[in-house]
Amino acid sequence: MIELTSAEVRALAAAAGLRLDGADLAEVTHRLNAFVEVLGGLAGLDLTDAEPAPAPPPDLPGAPR
Repeated sequence: MIELTSAEVRALAAAAGLRLDGADLAEVTHRLNAFVEVLGGLAGLDLTDAEPAPAPPPDLPGAPR
């Protein structure tokens, strides 16, 4: 599995308009890598027969904003 480096996380943050340095950079790098590791478990799911489920349009009640 891939592991993001601090330099890669800093570049991603910069692309999003965020500045990360020091302890914040270390913490975000750690958390992002933990998140990617958890998501890796989804790769093993058999989705052969899964039907697509579109998200509701944003103007419907209960839709995420």
